[in-house]
Amino acid sequence: MNENFSITPRIIAHFGEFLIKDEKIALVELVKNAYDANARHCWVDFHDQDGKVVQLIIKDDGRGMSENIVRNAWLVIGTDYKQREIDKVGKGERVPLGEKGVGRLGVHKLGRLITLITKAKESPEIELTINWDDLAGAATLDDFGIPVTIRETPSFFKGVETGTIIKIDKLKSGWDRRQLREVYRNLMSLNNPFAETNEDFVVKVESNNPYIFQGMQSFEDIISNGGMYYGSCTMEGTSIVEFQYDYKPWRTLTKVTSGRHIGLSDLDSVDLTLTGRKVVNEEGREKEIDYQINLGENGLKIGKIKFDIIIFETDTQLFNYINTEKKTIKDYLKENGGIRVYRDNVRVYNYGERDNDWLGIDLKRVHRLGGNVSNNIILGAVRLDRLSSKGLEEKTNREGFIENESYLGFVDAINYVLSLIVRMRNEDKERLTMLYRENKAVEPVLSDLDDAIQYVEKKVSDPKDKKYLTKCLKRVNEQYKTVKSTLIKSANAGLNLSIVIHEIDKQISALTGAAKRGEQERVANIAANLEKIVRGYTLMIRKSSVLEGDLYEVIRLAVNNYEFRFSDHKIKVIVEYDDAHLRARFAKSEAVAVLTNLLDNAIYWVSKTREKDNRIISIYLTQQIAGYSTIVVSDNGPGFNIGTDVAVQPFITGKPNNIGMGLGLHIASEMMHAIKGNLVFYEDTELLLPDNIRNNGAVKAIVALCFPMV
Repeated sequence: MNENFSITPRIIAHFGEFLIKDEKIALVELVKNAYDANARHCWVDFHDQDGKVVQLIIKDDGRGMSENIVRNAWLVIGTDYKQREIDKVGKGERVPLGEKGVGRLGVHKLGRLITLITKAKESPEIELTINWDDLAGAATLDDFGIPVTIRETPSFFKGVETGTIIKIDKLKSGWDRRQLREVYRNLMSLNNPFAETNEDFVVKVESNNPYIFQGMQSFEDIISNGGMYYGSCTMEGTSIVEFQYDYKPWRTLTKVTSGRHIGLSDLDSVDLTLTGRKVVNEEGREKEIDYQINLGENGLKIGKIKFDIIIFETDTQLFNYINTEKKTIKDYLKENGGIRVYRDNVRVYNYGERDNDWLGIDLKRVHRLGGNVSNNIILGAVRLDRLSSKGLEEKTNREGFIENESYLGFVDAINYVLSLIVRMRNEDKERLTMLYRENKAVEPVLSDLDDAIQYVEKKVSDPKDKKYLTKCLKRVNEQYKTVKSTLIKSANAGLNLSIVIHEIDKQISALTGAAKRGEQERVANIAANLEKIVRGYTLMIRKSSVLEGDLYEVIRLAVNNYEFRFSDHKIKVIVEYDDAHLRARFAKSEAVAVLTNLLDNAIYWVSKTREKDNRIISIYLTQQIAGYSTIVVSDNGPGFNIGTDVAVQPFITGKPNNIGMGLGLHIASEMMHAIKGNLVFYEDTELLLPDNIRNNGAVKAIVALCFPMV
C-alpha cells in the first residue's frame, strides 16, 4: 500500500509569511522580479492617506506575462520557469536573478489583499486578485480560488505598453517613519552605486506625501564631500588582475601637498596572489595557514570579482576640517556603511546590513585594537557575474549565499584585497594624523604635559600654587615614562613568548613522535633543543642594566635562539662584521630581544616569498654610522611594502590579511630609544654592505640597530 504527500493551503502562508524575513526583503524580491522581466524602470509607490501608508504599488515596464505564464508559472509555486529562462539567456542579455520561484510570495508578508495587473506583447491584459484572508477557511488548494479577468481592451497598459502592476492593500505593517526610511535605503541600494552606469535598470521610490522621504541623502552627495581613501580591484582565477588605490585629501587640509596613487604595477608580486587563511589539523593540533584562493572554473566557480570601496575619515582631529555637514555624513554612514554584494549590478541581501558583519570587519577591529577599519566608515560593493558565479548558491529565504566552500573562499578573497587597501590607507592616515597633531611631538602625552607645565608657568600667579602644580605635573611625567617603559618591555616579552610557544609546540610534537618510534638519540636531541629554547627566552625577559659590552655576543645569543627556526625554514644566515669585538653600551636582554624581533620579521617574509633553496638573512656588525656601533639586519625578501616613516607606528602592518598586531617594529624602536640608541631604516645604496651579503641578494628590508659607542 502506498501513500502520497498532500499539501494544505497553509504552505503558501509559510513560504510568504515565514520564509521571507521582513518587509524590506519582501519588497526587494518583488523589485527583482521586475528586473527578471527585463524592465528598464521599476516604481515603488507608498500611497499615503491622512498621514498613514495605506497602499503599496509596484509597477514596472518589463515584458509582462501572458495568460499561459500567469496560470502555469506565476500561480504555480516552485516551478523551474526562472531556471529555464536562465538557461536560454544569450551572450550580453540580462540574466534573471531568481531561480527558485518563491520570491513573489513575499506579497503575503506585505498585505492581505493583492491585485496583479499584467500585459505581455501581443497578449491581452490580465488581472487577478488574491485575498489572503480566504486562505484560513480553505481546506485544500482547490478551495482557495483566485479570480482572473482577461481584457482584450487594456485598462492600464495602453498601445504597445507592457509590464506588471502589483497593488497591495490591507497592509500588515503600520509603516512608521523608521521603517519607511529603512526600506527607502534598501530599495535605493538595490542598484550598485559603483557601477559605470545604472541606466539599464532604475528603481524609483515615490509617494503622494512629499514629506515621507524628505532629507534622505544620496550616495553621490556623500562621497563628493566625505570620501578620502578610494580602492578598486578586480580578481580573477588566483590573482589580482586590476588594482587602483587613491588617497584624495580634502582641499581644506592645506598642510597636505598632494595625494597618492597606487596602480597594479606598483604592487609586489607577492601581493598579487589571492591568499586566504584557514585552520588545518596536523597531527592532532589545529594550525592556521595561508592557502591560495582559486576563483576559476577549476576552483571555487565564482568567476571574475570586482571590488570597490571608499573609506571615510571621521577622526575628530581631522573631521573638523571637512567642508560639509558632519552629522549628515555620520548619519548616512551609520545607516548605509558596510560592504554589499551585487550580482549583475543588482543587490544580494543581506550583505552590508547593519546586523550582518559578513566579513568580520568590526570583530577584527576589536581584536586588533587599531589599524583596521569599521563598517561605519566604509561604503563598498562586490560585483559578481550571475552566470560565472554558480559556485555561490542563494538561500531560499533570500538572506545571502549558502555557506559552502565557494562562499568561504569568496569571503577570504574579499578580506584579502580589503586588507591591501586598508594597509595603504593606514599609511596615509598615519602621515596625515602626524601632520595635524598641532605642534605635538610624536609622544602626544608628554607633549600635553609640557603644554600644561608651560601654561602653569605663565598663568598661575601665586608662587606657592605654581610650585606645587609644576611639581605634580613633572611627577606625572616621570611616572608616565616609567609605566610606558615597563609596558614596552612586557609587550616585547609577550611577542617573543608567542614565538617561543610556537617553537616549543613543534618540538614537543616531534618529541612525541620520536618517543613513539623509540628513537632514543632523537629524543635526547629534541630535549636538548627544548632546554636551549627556554634558556634563550629566559635571557630575553631577565632584567639587565645598561653596561658596556661586546655586540657580537648579542648576535650570537639571538642567532642561537633561532637556530631551529632557521633550520626548519631552510634559511641561510650570513653573519659579517668589520670588527668582531665592537663594543657599545646596551642592556643585554633588551638588545637580544630587539634583534630577535627583527629576525622574526625577516623569517616571515623570506619564508613567504622565496623558495627554500634561496632564503637569505644577513646580520652585519659595523661602525659605519658615526657615534654608534651598529647591528644591521637585512634579507633577500620583498622589502618593506609600507613606508618606513610610518612602519614604527603602532598597529601598522604590511602582512597580508592584516595578520599580527603591527607592534613589532614599534616596540623595537621604543626599546632602542630607552637605552639611548636608535632604530634606523636604510636603502642598500646608503650603506657599504659586505660583498658576501650583496652577492647573496640580502639587500632588502635593511634595519639598523644603533647602540651608543663606548
